[in-house]
Amino acid sequence: MWPAYLVACLVFYLSVRPYSKSYLDVPTVKFNRFLPNFFNRLLFFIDAPAMVQYGYTHFAGKPFQILKPDGDLIILPDRYMDEIKVLPPNRISLLHAQHRNVLGEYINILLDSQLPAFTVAKKLTPALNRIVPRTIDELKNAFPTVIPECKDRWVPVGIYDMILSLMSRTTSRIIVGDDLCRDESWLNLLIRYTNNVGITIFLLRPFPKVVRPLIARWLPSVRKLAEQLEYATNKLFVPMINARRIAEKTDPNYEKPDDFVQWMMDAADNDYDKRPEVLSQGIMTIVALAVVHTSTMLTTHAIYDLILMPDVLETLRQEIPETLKDGWENTTQAQLLSQRRMDSFLRESHRFNPTSEVTAQRIVLEELVLSDGFVLPKGSHICFPSGPMSRDSDIIDDADTFDPWRWSKDVETPNYLVTIGRTNMHFGYGRQACPGRFYATNTIKAILSRFLMEYDFKFESGSKRRPSNVTNGDHIMPNMKTRILIKERGVKI
Repeated sequence: MWPAYLVACLVFYLSVRPYSKSYLDVPTVKFNRFLPNFFNRLLFFIDAPAMVQYGYTHFAGKPFQILKPDGDLIILPDRYMDEIKVLPPNRISLLHAQHRNVLGEYINILLDSQLPAFTVAKKLTPALNRIVPRTIDELKNAFPTVIPECKDRWVPVGIYDMILSLMSRTTSRIIVGDDLCRDESWLNLLIRYTNNVGITIFLLRPFPKVVRPLIARWLPSVRKLAEQLEYATNKLFVPMINARRIAEKTDPNYEKPDDFVQWMMDAADNDYDKRPEVLSQGIMTIVALAVVHTSTMLTTHAIYDLILMPDVLETLRQEIPETLKDGWENTTQAQLLSQRRMDSFLRESHRFNPTSEVTAQRIVLEELVLSDGFVLPKGSHICFPSGPMSRDSDIIDDADTFDPWRWSKDVETPNYLVTIGRTNMHFGYGRQACPGRFYATNTIKAILSRFLMEYDFKFESGSKRRPSNVTNGDHIMPNMKTRILIKERGVKI
């Protein structure tokens, strides 16, 4: 891999050397100020979180930039937040930023459709009251299927993989419906697809943009993603969508399924979005990248934290039966919302272990002149420093301390995991903030409510240190290879 990387770097250097100077006159944070910009762009992936923090500290209140292999990342101070958040997608685009940031052309993200995100916001989120019982019902089947028998003995498990399987199964019930959600071939496809998305981003992102097509040809994960999408489209979703459309036209007694596939079909209002293959691609993006992977990471982080915080774990074990008064199997949306300590702990864990050091990423689609005269040229990749902001004691009191109940103390002003503001920007900000955060939070709480009550768990190694996070540029992930030991507690919730 490394020889290929070095060859790619050489090709990149010869390709971009004449254009290595940034076009925006703002302070630039570099890995090493004595190195040429070419090398600093490549080294972004070595220490991006520290570079973001350095710029936030040393250029307080000012825009600054970090050099990346595929362009400059413009990091704006929070005084621009309210001005940026109201701008429409035709002026600054989250979709274009996501496509660039996670290499959308290689992991099959649609660039020409807002339908998946629209459907989450307008169909999925308003349906949470009726979705939660289905989530619980699917988890009833998933828990004994996924979690090995461990009565009276400690059993090792890969916790990320275990949570990924639980999350995939319950999310499938909501996304693809009853007919497909327990099909093992679909579930295996979804898990492999999600893993290949992560592998592709992790391996391909450090390479300069100009050589990515060459490198991608040799990455098995890229090839597998194309094959898996083709199978999901031609063997699963196109037949499903066509059958539903025929039934709707020919069967007067036909009742539409109440699932995400149908919601997307109903919400599609143009010929492009109505195409079955476009719907299929949007479904795979939502389920693999937007919901399953990110929710699994947040849950894994939380479990790592709880292993080292037994007092916090015991407090949560007291709250869970107090809030789920009719038992876990009868959990409601309102009961999950009432888990204030669980919610506060998850938000604090997410504050210390976000998915990225920056958020609210946008691509500027037309030149913007901000209120103070600062000009953002067309094509600028902008964001806000959500990581440093969440650790700034001028914004959050005693920000360096992990306080699990920090966000549950003020009963008059709820500060939920999903609440967005200066103290919590990890789900984005403004009109284009993550619309799936409400569903994800419910699902995470549903999984943890049962897992924490029914199982004891500890690190397999016996370590008293948290596994170090893995970084890939500004992206932050839990260590997915860490194994833990689990054992049934003999408690049923």
